[in-house]
Order: sequence, then C-alpha cells, then structure tokens
Amino acid sequence: MLNLIDVGGAGGLQPKWERFLDRIHPVIFECNPSEAEKIQAKYAGRANISIIQKGLYDNAGSKTLYLTKHFGCTSLREPDFSFLNSYPIAKQFEVIDTTTIDCVRYDRLYADGEVPAPHVIKIDVQGCEYEVLQGFGSLLDGVLGIELEAHLYPIYRGQHLLSDLVSLLDRHGLVLRRLNPIAHFEGDLVEVDAYFTRSRNSSNLLDEVDKDRLRFIETVFSQ
Repeated sequence: MLNLIDVGGAGGLQPKWERFLDRIHPVIFECNPSEAEKIQAKYAGRANISIIQKGLYDNAGSKTLYLTKHFGCTSLREPDFSFLNSYPIAKQFEVIDTTTIDCVRYDRLYADGEVPAPHVIKIDVQGCEYEVLQGFGSLLDGVLGIELEAHLYPIYRGQHLLSDLVSLLDRHGLVLRRLNPIAHFEGDLVEVDAYFTRSRNSSNLLDEVDKDRLRFIETVFSQ
C-alpha cells in the first residue's frame, strides 16, 4: 500500500491517483471549511481515505486564511498585487473574506500516531509549499516522490520560490525531475507543477518494497 499525502485537496484526488484507490491510502488535508465538506461528501463511505480539516505548516497554531474570488487562489498568504496586477488573472485573487484555521506540523501528527509515514506527497497550497515541507521534518528523508505547484515569481507576499524548494528537497535526497508550465500568466513562465523523486544515490539504497513503490510513483507522475 502506498501512502499518498494530499495537501490542499480541494476538489478531491487527482484523476491519475483516483484510478488506483485499491493500491493507495490517501490522507487529504484541506483547511478551507467549505471545500473540506465537499471532499467528505465525495468520499463518504471510503474507509481507506482519511480527510483532515487542518492546515499543514512548519509551526502549530491558528492562522488567517485569505479567501479569494476564485477558491483555487485561497492561501495563508496575502496575494502580491504588485506582481499580479500585470495580468488579467489578478481579479481572481481578490480577497473576499478571511477565516481562522488550525495549522499543525505533519511530523507532530505522525509522532502522535494520527497519520502514516508519507511515501508520496502532493502539495497545492498557493505560496506555502516551503512551510508545508518544513513541517514534515526528517520524514522527508523517506519520501519517494513529491508533486507540488511552485512559482518562479512571487504571486503571494513573502513566499518562497521554486529555487528554494529545490534546495530544501536536495538536502533530503530528492531531485527535480520535471516541470510542467501552468498557463495562467499570458505566456509568462510564472507557475509550474514540479515533480521530484529520490536521487540516484538514495534510490539505490531502497529495499525492494520501496523500489516497487518508486516505480509506481514514477508511472503515475508520467501521466
């Protein structure tokens, strides 16, 4: 069984993972209350899917969630309109409300026995990718693959960019394998889906079970 940690699960699992529900144990984190309710309704009766209505971060506590005109732009960071105003998509980032949510570190939940060790992580948290990854702590050393949305320019105030994520994950033996541009910025390369897997050296040290898991992850990532 492969433990998939889906951080920012609005809309539910990606179709490429949903087709393998017999082979994976998804743990879905969604901090937006209205979106979390939709996910719970979608997967009602699925005992192998865990849904946690909390935010993941590098420190625990209450934080402000900025709810935007388009739900997909909602973030724990304020939009950076000094950059966004150059693009028509800026109007989708308009903050229409705020709410307070609980945030936790993943490694703390793991230490308390509430979540499994992560094998593959998917992150879509609009500018908070670095903090989410930091919250996994040393568990990142055992992660086989990561897919996340990242930015080459700051669309949220104070966010870390793709280069910061590459440096962080390199320290845990994970290497950037592929970038898929996301066409929201009039042809400018601002936003990408980034895919990471174990480095050659660290993958050579895996046991056969994890090597099989890694091959499975690579197959799904290629879709």
